[in-house]
Amino acid sequence: MNNNRILIVSDLHCPYEHRDTVRFLAAIKKKYKPTRIILTGDEADFAGISFHDHDPDMDSSGKELDKAIKALQPIYKLFPTAQVLESNHGSLVLRKALAHGMSRSYFKGPGEILKAPKTWSWHFDIVLNLPDGTPCYFHHSKGANVKKNSQAMGSSFVQGHHHESFEISYWGNPHALLFGMTVGCLVDPHSLAMAYNKNNLRRPVIGCGIIIDSIPQLIPMKLNKKGRWNGKV
Repeated sequence: MNNNRILIVSDLHCPYEHRDTVRFLAAIKKKYKPTRIILTGDEADFAGISFHDHDPDMDSSGKELDKAIKALQPIYKLFPTAQVLESNHGSLVLRKALAHGMSRSYFKGPGEILKAPKTWSWHFDIVLNLPDGTPCYFHHSKGANVKKNSQAMGSSFVQGHHHESFEISYWGNPHALLFGMTVGCLVDPHSLAMAYNKNNLRRPVIGCGIIIDSIPQLIPMKLNKKGRWNGKV
C-alpha cells in the first residue's frame, strides 16, 4: 500500500448495504486503481444486538451475522488488504459485552467475527502523510462539522458515520492547504435497519471518497428512479 490513491469505502452496514455496492466498488477499483483501501467503519450493522430498539421483523442476531459475513465475502475478494476504522456499530459486540460485565479476554476481534482476511486490520484512527507532505487523519467521526474537526486536528480529516453528509471543505493556514471530507454511506435506505430515517427530510447519500495525489474527490453512486445504480462512475 502507498498513499498515492487512497480509496475511502464509506459505511456499509452489512447486510443492509445497497444491493449494487460490490458492482460499484469494482467499477471504482477498475477506474481509479487505488493503492490503499480504508473503510470508515460500520462495516456490519449488528442491529440484532443494538442498545436501541429495532424492528421485531428483522433477523435474529445470529442470522444477521451470517448474512453480513456473506455480504462481505466479495468485498474481501475485491480488496484483499484493507484498514478499517473502529466505529459505533463495529464495536457493538465489545460494548455489549462490557455493559454486561464481561472481560475483553472472552471475545474475538472484529476480523475473526466477520471472517475477514488476516490482511484486514482494525484501527481506532489512522494518520497518513499524503504525497504533498501534509498529514491526513482518518476517524469514524468526531462530530458532524468535518471542517471544524480538521481545523481542531491541524490536518486534513476524513470521516464517515454521517450518512447524509457528502462534502469536502477546504481551509488554509500559513503552512498548508488542508481539507475535511465526509464520504456518505453505502447503505440500502429502504432496509428495515434504516427505517428510523424515514421521517427525516435529509436522505443518505450513497457514495465513497478517494484521495488522488493529495486531492480529495467524492464519488457518488448515482441512482435511477428505481433506486439502482446507473452503472457510471
